[in-house]
Amino acid sequence: MTLLAASTLSLSFAGVRALVNIDLQIEEGELLGIIGPNGSGKSTLFNVLSGIYRVDQGTIVFRGERIERLGIAQIVRRGIARTFQNKRLFGTMSVLENVEVAALKSTAGSALGDVFGLGSSQQARKKAWGIAERCLALTGLSDAAHLLARDLPYGAQNRLEIARALALEPTLLLLDEPAAGLNSSERAELQELIRKVHAEGVTIALVEHDVRMVTGLCARAIVLDHGEKIADGASSTVVRDPRVQAAYFGEAEREEEAHAA
Repeated sequence: MTLLAASTLSLSFAGVRALVNIDLQIEEGELLGIIGPNGSGKSTLFNVLSGIYRVDQGTIVFRGERIERLGIAQIVRRGIARTFQNKRLFGTMSVLENVEVAALKSTAGSALGDVFGLGSSQQARKKAWGIAERCLALTGLSDAAHLLARDLPYGAQNRLEIARALALEPTLLLLDEPAAGLNSSERAELQELIRKVHAEGVTIALVEHDVRMVTGLCARAIVLDHGEKIADGASSTVVRDPRVQAAYFGEAEREEEAHAA
């Protein structure tokens, strides 16, 4: 069953085309990889799907409802959550508090109820604490619950970013380059975590520059280049597509020329 269907998504910034007629389907229960060279439009696509950007044209249907004109909070409430390449943690709050803040958004309390200690808000905070505890356990952060977020190692901060997204209890989780900056052992831990989250029934779309990670995790992958979708299919087949090879090798050549200059 199709969970999300996007059609002819296009977006430009000051005349520069960031997305060009993108068609995308994400099936319920899928772990989809989205790859492409730097500047290909991967994060822009996530920004559109999560409501940060609004497309110039195109439609996005999630669980049978059009969402391309909804705000970020409305999209989150409908079941889409995401992580960011640049982590947005509250550094002076504890690990547990970081996740509780996200969990509170999906509960029934209110700011006024918090001030006056109303029963509904007390119940909401208790529910949020339980959600946060489960998310920390899933991401392997229970022992670090009372540490400040800024004191976590880099790899653990990545897992905290995922825990906060999971606290929103999403149906669809968008992971935006979660392996960026990780060493080989941290990458292996991250891959195992993604498998665990997926096994919990969460549909995942994974934007990643590491092609090997995508082929190891995802049965299907799409490839973007200069804002256009150039391939879509089995990940092991897609990476051998001549257009994909040209996109990646072309980027490598440009980087080598820049270093030589």
